[in-house]
Amino acid sequence: MRVIFRWLLALQLLLVVLAACAHATHQPVLTEAEDVVRRLEDDYVDQTKLDPQALNDAAIRGIIDSLDDPYTSYLSTQQYQDFTASLRGADADFEGIGAELTVRDGRVMVLGPLPDSPAVRAGIRPGDFIVAVDGVSTEGESLLEVVARVRGPKGTTVVLRLQRAGSVAPVEISVVRDTIHLTSVSRRIQAEDIGYVGLDGFNEQTAAGLREAITQLRAAGAKGLILDLRSNTGGLVDAAIAVVSEFIREGNVFLWRHADGTEEPYPVTGEGTAYDLPLVVLVNGYSASASEITAGALQDHGRAVLIGTTTYGKGSVNLLEELDSGAGLYVTTARWLTPSGHLIEGQGLEPDIAVDASGLSPALVRIGGLTADLCAAYDEDAADLLDVPALTGALDELCGLGEVAPAGPEGDPQLDAAIEQLRLELGG
Repeated sequence: MRVIFRWLLALQLLLVVLAACAHATHQPVLTEAEDVVRRLEDDYVDQTKLDPQALNDAAIRGIIDSLDDPYTSYLSTQQYQDFTASLRGADADFEGIGAELTVRDGRVMVLGPLPDSPAVRAGIRPGDFIVAVDGVSTEGESLLEVVARVRGPKGTTVVLRLQRAGSVAPVEISVVRDTIHLTSVSRRIQAEDIGYVGLDGFNEQTAAGLREAITQLRAAGAKGLILDLRSNTGGLVDAAIAVVSEFIREGNVFLWRHADGTEEPYPVTGEGTAYDLPLVVLVNGYSASASEITAGALQDHGRAVLIGTTTYGKGSVNLLEELDSGAGLYVTTARWLTPSGHLIEGQGLEPDIAVDASGLSPALVRIGGLTADLCAAYDEDAADLLDVPALTGALDELCGLGEVAPAGPEGDPQLDAAIEQLRLELGG
């Protein structure tokens, strides 16, 4: 027992030191840690709490938490098995609700529901925070733990408790899981000689779909193109390289910064078909990962004007590994930078022309967040406040208001700005 405890705590502290790469020596820290373990084994009043598996999980989670990285997380053996099973399936299809999740401010957030998915049909929106799944709080859970609970077999129902901007109280939405078919390219003639291509993701079919769309739009008379990456949460890096290569003849798509600090350039393929086509790219706060790689490359090379709002800022490379025990580790292994060296992670991309289409005033968003926290606390502790009717009455009224944010503006001001920009470039 003593050896097990010493090994667990020593391993935890050693990995923290190695990850931080900032401590000059290891031995003093490990000696102190061993002293703590020894004293616990000798003196702690409740020896039943010194359970090896519980201490193992706590040690690992302590390591993960110390990194302050929302994308590096640990999965127990059962969680890893459930998660990897949910990923299996033919081609690009999977079963679930069809929503891309991420972490913001320590909470799991919907980055974007996929088009024509159960999440869209149920009314789930980008920016919704998932505070509970099937009545069980998500507080303290990693991204992959929440994803594993949200996913499930076709035909089953999951109940999500959501907190959204501008809402003073959480809402509960039931979603019936289904098979999610991943499509990525839509096209149309937007206005006279201006074509529109919307990319909903980056998968194995994206590059071919984009090339076909460009060919068809040119045949229909398009002389300029709008590439819409709004709420595009990313996907395959190879697909991003292929998309950028359609528009840029030479140069890098991005720089890959490895764990040792070295940077590796990833160039275009040189096999594009639209080097001369005037281009505007639409982005917003839910454009992430591969879509930020694409937008950043097109912006850095001066190939396209970016219009919209600052992108999400997901520029990390993550790898899911199976541990010897059968558990899993989802670890950040590298960072993406734009060709000019701009770090995407945590910063995002600033548009060349800022156009806000949210319809939410900063004051409403700020007040909505404060009241959301208040109402969540009231929901948990209402029974303890029954002897203060004046307070509970006010809280009942406040928390029963629902959404206080106004609807978004009519039309699409970002798309209108893109059309105007292309008109200027085309001289029309």
